[in-house]
Amino acid sequence: MTSSTTTTTKSPYLLPGERDSSLFIIHNHGVSRSVLSSKQTSQDTLISIPRIYEPKESDFVIGIVLVRTPDLFLVDINSAESAILPTTSFDEGRLPARNTMNRLSAVYARVARADSWIQTELSCQSIDRSKKKSDFGHINQGNIFRCSLALCDKLQRSQLIPYFNRIVKNFRIRIARNGFIWCVTDTTNSMIAVKNVIYEHEFENNIDSLINHYQTLMNKLQEQDNSLVKAKQQQQQQQHQHQPVKKEVETKKIEQPTNSNAVTRLMNQVIKSILDKIIDDIEQNENQ
Repeated sequence: MTSSTTTTTKSPYLLPGERDSSLFIIHNHGVSRSVLSSKQTSQDTLISIPRIYEPKESDFVIGIVLVRTPDLFLVDINSAESAILPTTSFDEGRLPARNTMNRLSAVYARVARADSWIQTELSCQSIDRSKKKSDFGHINQGNIFRCSLALCDKLQRSQLIPYFNRIVKNFRIRIARNGFIWCVTDTTNSMIAVKNVIYEHEFENNIDSLINHYQTLMNKLQEQDNSLVKAKQQQQQQQHQHQPVKKEVETKKIEQPTNSNAVTRLMNQVIKSILDKIIDDIEQNENQ
């Protein structure tokens, strides 16, 4: 008898999502195994930049609501699959109404459970119960912009954020692990400058250079605003010059009579006398 043995041969390429024997995870295009087997190449020239977020427990994320049902929210968190946010995962009395938080709404949440066998679960319950207002929940103000996962990880330990807290008025920021950044400033110009500087920080590590770039952007934006205001004022002046001059119409005040109280008393007496006469006539008719 002859026994047939089946041998499984590995593919010469690694597809996105597969893990090699080394610590590398393929995120984008397929990579040849021979490239990863070279120690020098894998250490020096191969750079893996993940673009899809891999959920981990206790990570803070910003997601976009895709579907709302009576029991849960289906949220896009820039992962391989969407996450679920149960309606019971909000603090008591803080579940947003349907007309407030529905499809395409933004939410700030925490990864409560991340397992490869089940769907990722989010939570909006406060970590510190002593706070009156929770940090998690529906995002209804500010600006949200996307960036790379590497930049989000870099901003977590960067010294740029403390600088922004000192020089930008009313500055607030939430850096999520899944490639989203939420930011609030007092003016539109500062928001534009902060966003540009944050994007530049992905390839620039000199904090002083980034702060100077922020000041330069603010000056340019202010100059643009001033030029727009001057142009608008000039346009209004030209329109005012071409408009015909309206003649002022004098209005005379109607003088009220000074003896208004005397007239009122006289009218009351006349009305009273008429009523008395009518009552006398009615009584005479009844007696007859």
